Amino acid sequence: MSKQSVKLGITLYNREYVLNCGPGEEARLQQVADLVQKEMKAVADKVGNATEPRHLMLTCLSLADKLLEARSKSNSALTKQEDLFIAAVDHLKQRVTALASQVGRA
Repeated sequence: MSKQSVKLGITLYNREYVLNCGPGEEARLQQVADLVQKEMKAVADKVGNATEPRHLMLTCLSLADKLLEARSKSNSALTKQEDLFIAAVDHLKQRVTALASQVGRA
């Protein structure tokens, strides 16, 4: 039994598009379209009167730049968490060693 696709109308840069998506995916697709539309408006406000393909290209570049920045921040945060975890494990190892040596002397 195959799932029926759902048609969803979105507007990007004053142009209507009808897209197919899976049942229950409409809200997410609309959210993505809204994000792209917001970015297109920001690009249009910066570059002014440009062709639609140019606006689309600049929007793609802007979104890709934001994606790379988010990935970089995410990787940096993961590295910091790993460093904290390693330091905590090293500290616990030293404490266990110290406690073990005290038990051995008692």
